[in-house]
Amino acid sequence: MDLVPPSQMTKKQACDNCRRRKIKCSRELPCDKCQRLLLSCSYSDVLRRKGPKFRTLYPLAPIHPLANQNENAQKQIYTEAAYGLSSPTSSAFAVNDAQYVPHDPLDYLSQLPPPELVSSPDSTESTVESANGRPLPHARRLSPQILLAHVNVYLKYLFPIMPVVRGEELRLDSQRPEWLSPRRYAFLASLCAATHIQLKLDGATPVPEHVHLQSLGDGHSLVSGEKLLFEAERARQECDVVEDISIETLLTSFFLFASYGNMDKQNHAWFYLCQAISMAFTLGLQRESTYAGFDVEEAEEMRRVFWLLFITERGYALQQSKPVMLRSTIRKPQVLCSEDPILAYGFINLISIFEKLTASLYDWVSAGGGDGLLEKPPTSVIQSSLSKPISLDGVFEIQQVDILITQQWLQAMMWKLSISHATQSGTRDDGVLPFHLPVLVGKAVMSVIGSASQGAVDAHGIGMEQKLFDMGSSVADVAHSLGSKSMHRLAESSIDPRELVWGILHRLSQIRGSPSYLFPSLLERCKTLLGLDCTITMGSFLPTLGAPMPEQFSSWAGEQHWDMLAAGQDPHEMGEMDGEQIEPVPLLTAVSEGEDLAFRDCLLS
Repeated sequence: MDLVPPSQMTKKQACDNCRRRKIKCSRELPCDKCQRLLLSCSYSDVLRRKGPKFRTLYPLAPIHPLANQNENAQKQIYTEAAYGLSSPTSSAFAVNDAQYVPHDPLDYLSQLPPPELVSSPDSTESTVESANGRPLPHARRLSPQILLAHVNVYLKYLFPIMPVVRGEELRLDSQRPEWLSPRRYAFLASLCAATHIQLKLDGATPVPEHVHLQSLGDGHSLVSGEKLLFEAERARQECDVVEDISIETLLTSFFLFASYGNMDKQNHAWFYLCQAISMAFTLGLQRESTYAGFDVEEAEEMRRVFWLLFITERGYALQQSKPVMLRSTIRKPQVLCSEDPILAYGFINLISIFEKLTASLYDWVSAGGGDGLLEKPPTSVIQSSLSKPISLDGVFEIQQVDILITQQWLQAMMWKLSISHATQSGTRDDGVLPFHLPVLVGKAVMSVIGSASQGAVDAHGIGMEQKLFDMGSSVADVAHSLGSKSMHRLAESSIDPRELVWGILHRLSQIRGSPSYLFPSLLERCKTLLGLDCTITMGSFLPTLGAPMPEQFSSWAGEQHWDMLAAGQDPHEMGEMDGEQIEPVPLLTAVSEGEDLAFRDCLLS
């Protein structure tokens, strides 16, 4: 009998990496995918039996007074199968079932009963067991089904951009909230609030007939983001956030920041972000020596927390004209030794983008730009570094959208800073950015959005709305400043700025399931540019977006696929515009020629 070499033996299951990404595996050692991506190929995962993995859970006493209208519905049995969620990404970008679970979360959230608390039928308090085994009283808490549903939604949509939790531990803790410490419960409640508010899940889908009595009467679920946030704040008050500082308390502050930021309550958001950063300094996360005292796995988790704060602070501070406190003082998380190398690779690419923004840039912006005494930073040098292509082969769709749009948005912000302070002297080697740069990066942004699923775009919350608004405003500024001849030449060589503005307005009119709060401002700014009636309002404009595209913008009507590579063409081909020679810009796309993002069109709702 001929013996088959070990490298050619066919395995009975896919390798660990292919199972996590849910893609086809050649089942060799190494398999074709791991060999192409230079990953370590292994078959260590043990196949688990399918079906329910934990005992049946029964909802107990409700907190909302309207919940008593349907007591029979509260006796409904919840099993793990009821918490299944579907991936918004294509199979090529999925991760393992510990992070992503199979069915749409919004269908399930709409069927949830009102927010319930775990309590004894005879008492208004539940108990938590202390270290010595004695029960400790505490206020009633959110029920397991509410917690578990939101945890699964977080792991499905937000974990790729906030990889700082352990999914299996969160699921286990969600099943027994009455036994959690106040610190752990506050962390879990804040994560649920941030998930609900960032994804704008309030009223995301109609409530089915069999749970209609559990709704407010308007056909929408009682699972409210504001109620979850209130519960997270209440739970936080039971903790000592000054003396009992840990990664858990830090992340609680971070999720409270995310909640308030997505509600456009920027003072609250900035307070909690600064609180989280202060805790990071207290824990010594900015020092490399701190990580030597922990095992490899825990140290890597702490590094991801630090770098998530770094990314968040730099993006938020640029939008709000704030200074930054964190610096690039520790090494980045590992990729090859990570549990999920593809996710870690995407995360590090996002870190690298924000590392290009210098601390002096933030000092200058927060000091008022030209109003202060600080020297103008080299915005053209920063923009040039941001325009370099990034290889994103195999990166999850949600991460790709984040990286590519952030890269283009930051270039537009550098243009905005350069133009608004053009008369201020800067560094000697700082050049002049081309005037039509927002049109080029705007085209690249619409290419990404047009190719991505709705869920991958909406997962980024209010931050995505603000970036689209900044892009639309910059494109409108360019278009308002161009004459008809220059507009025509720009449209022939690249794209008509009015098409871009219309496309951004269309996206803002339906992002996260409803019109963005920034939509009216951008619409007001672009009425004249689009040739709209000056008396038109948001209510009368929205049906127009759903109607066929106006003739002058028909080339954008979905029949044309946005070409990202065209954003890097030589602007010299445009010739002179109103006597001004347009300077060339570097290639703006982050995808090499010949590649396609190939995202599957999968809607969030």
